[in-house]
Order: sequence, then structure tokens, then C-alpha cells
Amino acid sequence: MSPALANGIAPKKLQRSDRFWFADGSLLVSLPPSVCRVHRSILARHSTRLASWVLDPTDPAALALSTTVGDSGSSLIVIPDDLAIDSRDFEALLAHLYHDSSLTPKSPFEHVAGVLRVASPRQLDLPPVFGLANDILETLFPGGPVPFTYSHHTGHLEEALELALQYDVSLETKKALLYSVATSTNFDPKGEHDPSGEEAHDAPDAGAPHPALSLRTIRICHRLLASLIADFTPVLFTVAAASHMACTDIIADRWMDDVISPALADGGVGRPLETLSRIAAWRWKEEGVCDECVESKKEEWAEEARSVWEKVGGWAEEAEKEFPRD
Repeated sequence: MSPALANGIAPKKLQRSDRFWFADGSLLVSLPPSVCRVHRSILARHSTRLASWVLDPTDPAALALSTTVGDSGSSLIVIPDDLAIDSRDFEALLAHLYHDSSLTPKSPFEHVAGVLRVASPRQLDLPPVFGLANDILETLFPGGPVPFTYSHHTGHLEEALELALQYDVSLETKKALLYSVATSTNFDPKGEHDPSGEEAHDAPDAGAPHPALSLRTIRICHRLLASLIADFTPVLFTVAAASHMACTDIIADRWMDDVISPALADGGVGRPLETLSRIAAWRWKEEGVCDECVESKKEEWAEEARSVWEKVGGWAEEAEKEFPRD
């Protein structure tokens, strides 16, 4: 069976790529509906895995494809079907390798995502390229309690999380995306996929989960959100004690109205980083808390945020183990 047929498309439906057909190319790559003719050295320098998939120009499969697209004398690379490589992702990779559209933090998200997928160990396994795409994703969605306290990147958030969970990006980026989706999006409006079994079918304006999120990812988000709430609830409902009794009394007087109530109103119980930031920024000094106690409490709340952030990694790993990847 020819590689074109192996991809489920008859040879007559294949055509030369408009963008990546080089007259001096030496290697045919068939990813229906397009066939690319590229330079073997461009791909070979980034991965040794590809060498085992190359067919000699005299191989019947290579000859059949060459006849279909009007080529002669080129080797053919047969990419295993089970890698499920999308032709658009492969062209995004070629655009980067040929410096037609290099990867930078300003690249369109779809371009970064396509290159990350196809260069990952699960597909073509091009470590330098995958590392670069991973670094850019980390730049777009930085980790740590400070960046995510003050801003969430909302564009392509769910798509980026799905990439992070499928393709083993850095732990900090994975934590950042999991925290952001779990705490700032309605990732499962009806609660139908909550592994705890607590559904919310009567939720107002409930809709379908985001189409970019797999069932596994939704369940992981549920587990993370439940862990955040369970961990932060006792902190939120415990009045923070200051060094001076008079300052503690002031904090206690304001705690229900200005700490607990706003958190209950806007879901801050499940958004500890944002809530801790809001507590630290509140007008404690204007209410009479001394400078020493204000600074001391701010550092305590910052330390609590750092502690939460560290725990997110453990909770994420536990959830990923509970719901393993297919």
C-alpha cells in the first residue's frame, strides 16, 4: 500500500504543496492532501528518528507517489499513521525551519501550537524545536503566584492547557494554565464531568464545556479546584493575628465584611492567589493597623500565596495520575 493510501486518501487526490515544493529538494513528505518536497538535511539535522522512515527513490511506494505528483528521483519519508500528524502542523514546522515564519513570543498562537505538537516526543521528536516552542509557551503563560495574581492570559487559554497536558511542557507552565483555567473559566458549566459526582444541572446559563478541553482535562480541573478550595477555606475563615493586640482587633473587625464577604461574592474561595493579593492591598493602614503589622501581614500573605503555588504542582500531578493519558 502506498503512503498516500495509508493516510486514507487516494493518490489522485494528492497535490504538490503550494508553499513547500522546492525544485532542488531531495525528500518527498506526503501528508494529505499535500505532498511537500523539501531538503532532507533540513529535517535530519534536528532528529535522527526520521532516518528510519525514509524510502529509497526506487522503492515502489516512492515511485508511485512520484508519478502522482510529477516528480522523479526523490526519496520518500513515510510517517507512521499512528502519529496522527496534521498537515497544517507540519507546514508550520517547515515554515519555522526554513525561516519563513520563525517562532517568537509574537508568533500567532496557532503557529506555536502546531510546531509544539509536531516537534514533540509524541510525534516527530525534534528536541531543539520542541524546546523552543515550550519556552515560548512558557513566556506566553508564565508561572508563579505574582504573574497570575495580577493578570491572566485569556486568549487560547483552554487550547494552551490541552497542549500542556498532552505534550509534557514545563511544570511551571502546566501549573499556570491549570490554575488559570480551573479558577477563571467556566470549564464545565453543568458540572456533568465532576469526578466527585456533584453535578449542577440547574446552573444559570449553563452551557457546554469548552470544545478545546478533553474529558480528562476537565476532570483534572475539577480536582485542582476542589483542592484549592479545601486548602484555602480554613485560611480565609481564620482571622489573621497581628503582632499587636490592637492591630489584631482592627483586622478582626474588618475580616468578615472586607475579606470573607467579597471572597464569597466573587468566588475568591477558589481563587486564593487573587484573594490573598486583594487582602494584602486592602486599606489596613488607613483603618489604624500600624506600619509594622501591615508589612508583617503582607509578607505572611505573600508567603501563603507561594505555598499555594507550590502545592498546585503536587495536586496537578496527583490528578494526572488519577486520570492517565490515553
